Amino acid sequence: MSDAVYWKNKWANRPSEPAHRFAVRAYKLIQDKKFETLLDLGCGAGRDARYFSRKGLSVTAIDRSSSGIRAIQSRNPRIRCILGDLRAVKLKKNSFDVIYAHLSLHYFDDRTTRRIFQKIYRALKRGGLFFAKCKSVDDPLCGKGEKQGSDMYYLGHVRHFFSKTYMAEMLTPFKILTIRKTSSVYHQNKTAFIEAIATK
Repeated sequence: MSDAVYWKNKWANRPSEPAHRFAVRAYKLIQDKKFETLLDLGCGAGRDARYFSRKGLSVTAIDRSSSGIRAIQSRNPRIRCILGDLRAVKLKKNSFDVIYAHLSLHYFDDRTTRRIFQKIYRALKRGGLFFAKCKSVDDPLCGKGEKQGSDMYYLGHVRHFFSKTYMAEMLTPFKILTIRKTSSVYHQNKTAFIEAIATK
């Protein structure tokens, strides 16, 4: 199955789910600030986008999955949805108070990843917050499948695994607030992540 087909169908018939804990933690940091606009990069079926919208934020949600975008539009038409690839979508400079990326930035080669982070920096308003969560090199899947590049493997689809050092490098233009390792259990399998919070 090609990556394009995988992502097109990934969110088809997915039931509505509560917000990720990462989104809840993010909101705790922004709730007392005078933020109005939030961009959800790689929003999937919109579980976090809907959560932020319910909290009163004006949400723009981007994903390459048509099934995911349809799910959001049917459940919360107030959310502005963009069907598109993060590599190609154009973002207006200084246009968002918050940019949120939950497991959406670890699918690209190094050069593309750097361009996307630069695009995020340009789109974030001065004083705004950027939240990113990516697969970690400590994840059991790291090293499995066909090697595509440094810490990058194809197993069903491409994954680019982050270290804390690599995340910090991607965040060079930002002021880094925190970078930390986290882990959880997903479908009875251990998973490992790098979480970062940064400002402009």
